[in-house]
Amino acid sequence: MKKDVWLSITSTQQFEGCDVDKVDLVTTATLYQRRGKYYIVYEESELTGMEGSRTTVKLSGHEASVVRTGSCPSELLFAENERHVGLYHTPFGAMTISTHTSRLCSTVGMNGGRLVIDYTLEVDQSLVGENHLEMIVAELPGDNGQD
Repeated sequence: MKKDVWLSITSTQQFEGCDVDKVDLVTTATLYQRRGKYYIVYEESELTGMEGSRTTVKLSGHEASVVRTGSCPSELLFAENERHVGLYHTPFGAMTISTHTSRLCSTVGMNGGRLVIDYTLEVDQSLVGENHLEMIVAELPGDNGQD
């Protein structure tokens, strides 16, 4: 069963020697469960600078992956106390991105929930900043799900 939901995303980034950069986004998304994993799918917009991309967040136990397809394809994997390397495409080219997750907590289920990820980010093996990502999934008023 798929259902339309509200998705609230707050992302903060602290780069060395810079002020905290914070982005807030509220959008509609699709939430579904398949083979014991939860998926949150939404379209990127002009606000994020990735218009024309679709983002899929896959939650599986103590792991989360964020996969973007379209104009800015990428895949980032988060698992608590682990480091993962991925390729991140931008309009200016591709770069190697590494994430080291210090905290991952998810209560997301078919009735909504919350995902919190704290991680550091490395670009081409150089530490560039600390990040905090929080997603809140909430049911739309009057939505009973759809097939």
